[in-house]
Amino acid sequence: MTSSHDNSPPSSLFVQLFAKHQCALNAFISTLAPTRTDVDDIMQETSLALWKKWDQFDVSRDFFRWACGIAHIEVLRHRRKSATDRLWLNDELIQLLSVEMLENTELFDLRRDALEGCVQKLSDVDRAAVELRYQSGMTVDTMAKKLGKTPRTVHRTMSRIRRLLHTCITATLRELSGQSA
Repeated sequence: MTSSHDNSPPSSLFVQLFAKHQCALNAFISTLAPTRTDVDDIMQETSLALWKKWDQFDVSRDFFRWACGIAHIEVLRHRRKSATDRLWLNDELIQLLSVEMLENTELFDLRRDALEGCVQKLSDVDRAAVELRYQSGMTVDTMAKKLGKTPRTVHRTMSRIRRLLHTCITATLRELSGQSA
């Protein structure tokens, strides 16, 4: 990216930060737009706007919050362009949801980090089951066939693992909140 600003952040940093936050940004837009098509259109416009404004980005700021601010503006622009669609929320509600989503971003990040740590603490067998179910997207029936177990046994195993993860995540978040107090 060529810029007239000598202090503009490198384009490689944009690519890195955008790739890191793209899914969360898409989820943010999804909470504000009525249809998948609208989300896709707004995401495309937001991506372009972020790139155009990249030379104005202050690297000491939170990229995700900055990107969500731009996405919020793009949601409002898109809404005004398609104002005849009755599925759209009003501007005030879009603003409220936008603020709420940003306020919960830190908690979401903490929970995701806790989940990653807790999954690593599982036994190899339990971690493999989680990977089959959630990373590979296997159904319980498919897992049962692959593992040579009954669907009921796999379901019980997954329920036990979810309870373990829930307990671990809750304890981790409680520990973190005690440290920040």
